Formats: sequence, C-alpha cells, structure tokens
Amino acid sequence: MTGSEILQNLFDERDALSDMIIEIKPRNDGERNQLQTLMKRRDSITGVINQIIAKNFNEAAEGLADNVSALEKLTERLNQLNKTIGNVNTAIQIADEIIKVAVSILALAATV
Repeated sequence: MTGSEILQNLFDERDALSDMIIEIKPRNDGERNQLQTLMKRRDSITGVINQIIAKNFNEAAEGLADNVSALEKLTERLNQLNKTIGNVNTAIQIADEIIKVAVSILALAATV
C-alpha cells in the first residue's frame, strides 16, 4: 500500500468519525462529554495525517503490511457502527486503536 492509500484510509476514518459527530444529538452533559472525547480522537487522527504528509514515506518498510492490514480492519469496524450515542464509546475505542496503528505506521515508514 502506498503512502497515498494509507492517507486515504485515514481520511476515510476521520470522515466516518465526523459523520458520527454530526449525526449524534447529545441529550445531556454526559453525552456531550462523550461526543467531545470523540472529537478529540478525530483531531488526533488529523494530527497523524499531517505528520505523514510532512514526511517522506518508505513503502517498503518492514512490518508496514501488517499495520496497514490492521488499519483496514479497524476502518471496517468503524464503518459498521451505527451512528448513535450508544456507539460513541465503541467508536472512541476504535479511534484509539486507529491512532496507535497510524503512529506505528508513521514510525515504521516515515523518514525525514
């Protein structure tokens, strides 16, 4: 997978989180806090995207394929979620995993 394809995957994940954020209407402070946490995770993904864009990308890096595969599976899980307040915590957990994998990809494949 090329750096562009990885970025597109991350853009898709960020868009899925944004769609969820837009569609959910919190009814109380607890739900608003959950939604704010989800927004922070979306913004963290944006930060990793920006870091990948700023670096040269080594598509032949060892271990990259496994991380890319994990990223694709997380994208599938995220896309399968219904965009409801009841799934926000699950979306946050998936976003945390996406961030970890994306940071691993950055560490493996991005060079100055």
